Amino acid sequence: MWTVTLRFSGWILGDLARPAAAGHCELTEGEGAVIRYDEGADSLVFAPDTGPHPHGLAVVTARDGHWCLTNLHAEDTYFVENMESGGEFVKVVPRRRDIPIPFELARIVLPVPKGAGKVDVFGPEPHYLAPSSLSESAANWPRLDESCVYFRVLVALCEPQLRGSPPGAVPTIAEVVERLRGCRPVYRISRAAVNHHIDYLATHKLRVGEWAGAADGKRSYWKREAIVAMALRSGLVGEEHLKMLPNQRVTGRQAPDPLRAPVPPRRSRR
Repeated sequence: MWTVTLRFSGWILGDLARPAAAGHCELTEGEGAVIRYDEGADSLVFAPDTGPHPHGLAVVTARDGHWCLTNLHAEDTYFVENMESGGEFVKVVPRRRDIPIPFELARIVLPVPKGAGKVDVFGPEPHYLAPSSLSESAANWPRLDESCVYFRVLVALCEPQLRGSPPGAVPTIAEVVERLRGCRPVYRISRAAVNHHIDYLATHKLRVGEWAGAADGKRSYWKREAIVAMALRSGLVGEEHLKMLPNQRVTGRQAPDPLRAPVPPRRSRR
């Protein structure tokens, strides 16, 4: 028998030192739980879904092989993030009822008077088709060559969101140049080269020239946003590709090398 597990995991806004009171709830098929904010305990708590919810924030319901979320707020939109793949999320608008959530491991972000709380949801394992029933028709997604420089540029652009940054976090051209420095076979790539690869991805590979109507020239960074959104939503770039980037260097003041003797000052000749 499968279950859906809810766990309050802490706060992301307000006082970062606020402790997260331990609390969890397990649901079986057909059961529901109301998520409320307990002001006295300063925590998100779970209660059985037995009727009206005058002080509830949301309702999580276990369905046949998946779970649903109901937004009980009249004005606030809730976000459900995919904990297994950076950049994927679902928005649940106010008063939306029983919206299916397609993530097995998810995080619900709920606003409360003192910040925003996180509720981790561990859903049932997904079901897959048998290999004999799979389609052999050609896919519509583009094929990207992971050995090419343009793919490393794309991975560098997607890295912040793959590492958990909010959706919309896209590096600048200068940040991509710095991130790829020392990366084989890129080594010392220039700004012009990065711009060329971004234009190639947007125009020829991912074909996002008309994406979101942003190709009117009013925003210079629309191509970067468009190809990152396309790559993450279609699964063309994932966390497994981060190993293609060089290790992040530690910046800051470093201690001198103790094995190297100081060089005496050179005396001037008169």
